[in-house]
Amino acid sequence: MFHNSKGESLQQFRKHVIRSSLFPETNLPKAIERLSFLQADPIRCPARAQDLILRQRVKQYKAGHLEKCYPDLNLEECFLFAYGFAPKVLWDLIYPKTISALSALDKQILSAIGRLGSTDSRGLEAQIGAKRVTNYWGGSSRKAKMCLESLHDRGHLRVSHRENGIRFYALARIPQTDRSKPERFKEILLITLRAIGPTTRRFLLSELAQFKYLLNEVKARRACLQELIDSDRIRIDLVDAVEYISASDQKPSRVALDRVRILAPFDPIVRDRARFEHLWGWTYRFEAYTPPAKRKLGYYAMPVLWRDQMVGWANTKVNDGQLSVQFGFIFECPKEKAFHQATEHEVARMAEFLELDKSAFSL
Repeated sequence: MFHNSKGESLQQFRKHVIRSSLFPETNLPKAIERLSFLQADPIRCPARAQDLILRQRVKQYKAGHLEKCYPDLNLEECFLFAYGFAPKVLWDLIYPKTISALSALDKQILSAIGRLGSTDSRGLEAQIGAKRVTNYWGGSSRKAKMCLESLHDRGHLRVSHRENGIRFYALARIPQTDRSKPERFKEILLITLRAIGPTTRRFLLSELAQFKYLLNEVKARRACLQELIDSDRIRIDLVDAVEYISASDQKPSRVALDRVRILAPFDPIVRDRARFEHLWGWTYRFEAYTPPAKRKLGYYAMPVLWRDQMVGWANTKVNDGQLSVQFGFIFECPKEKAFHQATEHEVARMAEFLELDKSAFSL
């Protein structure tokens, strides 16, 4: 256990958090297995979040490779604490949900997909029409798209593959289980902890609030967490009087930290923003949905890790086949020659990941 600390223990814990998520680069299936869950995001700047996360953990990874390999990886797309990619074991824990009765339209769609095979929303429109309806955010979306998403969320459909980021759906098997709901929730707690690393009880339980269909009462979800702690499946670390919990079976790697890494906004290392602020002393914000005039870091500013410090952020652009990266620093640009060399190497790696010939950066 890390005890109340001055500087040394906090630094030790920072390295522990980093090495709980990063590991020596491996192949794609092993990396996803190690991550436990991979958050997805549709914004591509310069690539989608899932690809930016994988490029730090998979040998010679290229943008879009997950989409190409997905049908052969024994994965599912589903919602855990966010939407993303998960091993089938997680799908079997999330489902069955409390199943609402299928409407006549639901049955029509499932019958159509049974006949047609894997299809996207545009393919389904030939069966049910191209009507638009109000979506979850008050705007409008194609009815076919929303129906497919609803049936997927309820476990009747699965994502079979993607084409240029567009989901294609096929009929799914809703798992049959003899596990109790508390047992399922406990396993979901552990998978989430392996995915995001050490965090607080409050953050963990708030991230999993959507699992009310398993345990409706907050006290019941807290009780499951406490049972895992009491049985030593979850460990507790106390750092600067802040309690962090993590899966006991998650061992930090020995990955080298003496390099610069440009991290995705949803990388497991930075996703818990309160932990980020505690460990690195400044507030990182994702500003893609912030009005331009109010942005401080940039539309898709990505945190920059140097050794065990988050020294700032990077904004990227691709023009005429050339990658340009502009760095910003929360305090000041590190002056060591090693930092400049490591930065040049990381920008070159980013260009290679994007399959671009040239790259440039400014500090």
